[in-house]
Amino acid sequence: MSEYKKITAASHLISLGTTGARLSDPRATYIRILEALVDFRSYNQGWEETDQADFGKLLGDYDIFNIRTTNVVSSDKDVRVKTGFISQLGFTTELRLITDVGKELLNVSKDFQTNEFEISKESFIYLKQFLKYQQKEFEVLPFLSLIYSIVEFDNKLPIDFVTYVWASSQTKNELIENIKNYKNNPDYRETIYLSVLHSENTKIAEENISCFLNFHSFSDKDELNELLHVILPHGRGDKYKKKTITLFNDFYLYWQNKQTWSDDRKKKFIDTKLRSRYKDISSKKSSFYLETLFDETNLNKSSDWTRIVSFFENTPLIASEDEKSFVLNFHILYMYIKKLSLCEEYRDLNTRHLKLPDIFIFEEDKIKLDLVFWYLFKSVKSELLEVKPLVQSEYKVKLETNQNNLGDIYEFLTIDIAELSMQIESDFPEIKELGFQNFTIKKKEERLVKLVNSVFTKENIIKLFENIYPRNDEEIRKLIKSWYQEYEATIPTLFEYLLGIAFYWISEKQVNISDILKSGLDANLLPKTHTAGGQADVIVSCKEKDYLIEATLSENDGQRKMEAEPVPRHLAKHILEVNSNSLALFVAGQLDPNNLVVLRNYKFSTWYSSDKQSVESMDILPLSVSNMIYLLKHETNFDKLEKKFDVLLNSETKDGYKWYKNEVNKTFTNGD
Repeated sequence: MSEYKKITAASHLISLGTTGARLSDPRATYIRILEALVDFRSYNQGWEETDQADFGKLLGDYDIFNIRTTNVVSSDKDVRVKTGFISQLGFTTELRLITDVGKELLNVSKDFQTNEFEISKESFIYLKQFLKYQQKEFEVLPFLSLIYSIVEFDNKLPIDFVTYVWASSQTKNELIENIKNYKNNPDYRETIYLSVLHSENTKIAEENISCFLNFHSFSDKDELNELLHVILPHGRGDKYKKKTITLFNDFYLYWQNKQTWSDDRKKKFIDTKLRSRYKDISSKKSSFYLETLFDETNLNKSSDWTRIVSFFENTPLIASEDEKSFVLNFHILYMYIKKLSLCEEYRDLNTRHLKLPDIFIFEEDKIKLDLVFWYLFKSVKSELLEVKPLVQSEYKVKLETNQNNLGDIYEFLTIDIAELSMQIESDFPEIKELGFQNFTIKKKEERLVKLVNSVFTKENIIKLFENIYPRNDEEIRKLIKSWYQEYEATIPTLFEYLLGIAFYWISEKQVNISDILKSGLDANLLPKTHTAGGQADVIVSCKEKDYLIEATLSENDGQRKMEAEPVPRHLAKHILEVNSNSLALFVAGQLDPNNLVVLRNYKFSTWYSSDKQSVESMDILPLSVSNMIYLLKHETNFDKLEKKFDVLLNSETKDGYKWYKNEVNKTFTNGD
């Protein structure tokens, strides 16, 4: 038996997060995990397997995770997996003790004020942690290498590059070479293929094959299998390798007989033996396998089989000149498809976490840096790939320490905001007139108007409302993804945001769209969290009147308990402190009769604050989601609509349920 050099089965891919916990909303989930951990650490400081299992139960009680308790994955292991990334980001130690960074994240998670970079304090913490973040086997820091790539592509980096090329570029030289190759041929598949072709694993495979052929021939099946076991790293056990080796033998049989088989036999062999074997080559879906080998995504009776056979026989594998080349090309094919498949698998995971710092804008098929960070990072481009990973002990200390400024992390990021503003000002003279903060707000407004006009149109808002109640969360997310991009935060959070936009349309665009920006929006102008406590969900101004829009998807007693007190309190506070000419729109999927009675009562009674200030009468108009759909479809004149609001609010009916049922709902009932 020959001695072969081992080829690792490690993916060597950037993984932000863990595939064992694919979170739809990592921002909210990480906060909830830390909150649960605070609770847990109040009575348990251990982290043995039993402690981990106990924490798993608490995570279930908090409705964060349903922890597995199977023989395949024990509860303690599942807890470690699902909470692993908060440790990798430095919010906890490996023993799940909350670090200073984790404590700071909890402290600012409800703070919606922006910092000097015009991002939230929470997002700034994520930015600092990702800037420090390093990954095993990588000689460049992932976040810095991504930013370098964006700068190289003049702030228009293709998403495909991020998914496949950036995620697999382990060294400075590899990244630079991949960037060059991609610019020459903007096809990620070609770049990845070249990367695999020139990889260290391919060199080792070639050496192993030469070693095999020095002493053996293909007729020595046991030794050939030994070789294939080594050069086809799977990571999932020998039974999977057996399937891959069987596929190798089938390809080899075709290669041996390509000169003698008839066209019909070739077609039949491909159709019956090779067509559906993508899982045998470490691919989770057929497309990469079929496109690489046959230049098709689907093979059927009506396919152009003459062209398919011709393409297949001109692939490097089947065009191999000799057995040595054949084995090597099979290794390359295997590693290539495996890498593409894994990159695809990590795409959503990485994208969701890249959104946490709020410095990246995802537009169509590109990723770009938000304005301030574009100017910041392009000025330090030469430094970005020079940062070397720290030894583990030093890295952990740095990662778990809360640095106040970017310059505390890397000296080259010591930034004078005033100087940076001057650089931006040279390209955007209007900053002089508006001021830097107002300028950035204006740019966001322009982007939001564009987003609303193209994505959140009146028609699309209606489609989303039709799925909001009754709740059809998956369809909502699917729709937004098809129109724009993946949406991560909760549906109740989205509901608030959509109501603000709906009112923009209902008011015939008389509402200032910037009012919607006051909520917690990410860099892509999608909502990331509920509004701050103590104020209405959405506040919009139209002419001289303020509309406080309160939203809930809770029902029955839960609705009354959650909304009967805060809705009038928010309105009263706004009347006393901001604008006496204000009313509240209370919007729910289904309106609870008792809550309607309570809210209507404030039209005819006095509200008192804790310091004995009072508001003698408040206008609160309840609307269902169905009513909102009606308004969007049928109310095209806002002046007339306001008069209808006034008539309804000034009705003499005191019973809130009867008033809504017989007057409000009848006025705004969808007649379609």
